[in-house]
Amino acid sequence: MAITVEEIIAALESWAPKKLAEDWDNVGLQLGSLKKQVKHLGVCLDLTPETLAQALTQKIDCLVTHHPFFFKSTKQICWDTWPGKAVKTLAEKDISLIACHTNLDSAKEGVSDVLGEALHLKVERALLPAKATKLFLITTYVPKGYEEKVREILLKEGAGQRGKYSGCSFATEGIGSFYPKEEAKPYRGKVGKLNLVSGTKMEFLVPEFLLARVIAKIKEVHPYEEVPIDVWPTEAYDYRYGLGRIGELPLEYTLYELAQKLSQLLNSQAIFMVGDPKQLVKRVALCGGAGGDFFENALSLGAEVYITAEVKYHQAREAEARGLSLISVGHFESESLIVPKMAEFFQKMANSKGEELQITMLKEKNPFIPLF
Repeated sequence: MAITVEEIIAALESWAPKKLAEDWDNVGLQLGSLKKQVKHLGVCLDLTPETLAQALTQKIDCLVTHHPFFFKSTKQICWDTWPGKAVKTLAEKDISLIACHTNLDSAKEGVSDVLGEALHLKVERALLPAKATKLFLITTYVPKGYEEKVREILLKEGAGQRGKYSGCSFATEGIGSFYPKEEAKPYRGKVGKLNLVSGTKMEFLVPEFLLARVIAKIKEVHPYEEVPIDVWPTEAYDYRYGLGRIGELPLEYTLYELAQKLSQLLNSQAIFMVGDPKQLVKRVALCGGAGGDFFENALSLGAEVYITAEVKYHQAREAEARGLSLISVGHFESESLIVPKMAEFFQKMANSKGEELQITMLKEKNPFIPLF
C-alpha cells in the first residue's frame, strides 16, 4: 500500500509539530484528502505558477511547501485569479497541498538550524522560544519496578530536558494511601480497606507541545487503574525549539569574510552588511526568513552579528547605533537550504515504512532579480 497524506502529516508532526507554529500562521493540510495515497511527492518553498506546472508535468500527487498558500481567511475563490486557478487545478488533478511554515522554523533541524549547520555554527539555543515550549512540571507516582519505564519515555519523547542534558527526572520513595470502593480493581491492595503501599514519586519537566503525548505514554505503561499525574505550569521555556538560533562559529571571521561565505553558500549576490567590514565576529545569531524583529533578542544574548532576511531601515539604524552588526540575506535564499532537508526527511520516512515514494525537489528561483 502507498503512503497516505495522513501519514505524511503524521511524519511532519514528529519533526515539526503543528503546536510549534505561531498563532497567526496556517499550517498543515491546505487542500485535498487525508486518505489520498501518495506515490510522487513534491517539495518546495512556494506554490507558484512555475512549481505547479512542474507538478503537473511530473504527475506529482502531493505537494509539501514551506510557505502556506492560504495565509489568511479566504472569502472567495475566483477561477480568473492566480489563487483561484491554482485551487481549481489542484482539485481537478487531485493534488493535495500541505504547508509547514513557522512550525518548521521552530523545529529542531528546521530552517534556522539548517542555515546554522551550513556555517558550522555550534548552536546554543533559540533566539525566541515558541509559545508551545513553555515548560510544565509533571509529578507522577509509580509502584516500585516501574521507574525505568517512565525514564525510558522521557528519553524517547525528548522530555526532562535541562540545558545539555535530557531525560532528567527526580525520584523519591514514600508511602501512598488509597481506599478502593467496591467497583474498583486495584493493582495492589484490597477493596473496602485503607491500603498503605510503598512507591516512588517522579518529577520532570515537559514542554507544552509534548505534554499530552508524554502523559498518554505514561498511562500506557502505568499499572494503576487511576493513574496519579499532577501537572504544574512554570515560567521557563525549552529553548531547543523556537525562532532563530545563536551560537559560536569554529573560527573568527571578519564581517566581510562572513558575508562572502554566505554569498557562496546561498549562491546569492543579494547580501548587505551593517557594521564595520573589518570587525572580527564569532558569536553569531541567525534567523531564516524575515527575522528583523528579533535583532534585540540577538543583541541581548551577546551576538556580535545577526544574520537574517528583510531587515527594515529603522531596525538597521538601531542595530548600528547599539553596536550589533547585521548581514541581511534574501528571504528565499535564507530558507532554500531546508528543501533538500525536507526531501531527505520524507525519503527516510518512506524507507522506514518499507514503501516506495518518489520525491522531487521542484525548481524555484528568487522573485527578486539582481541587476548585477
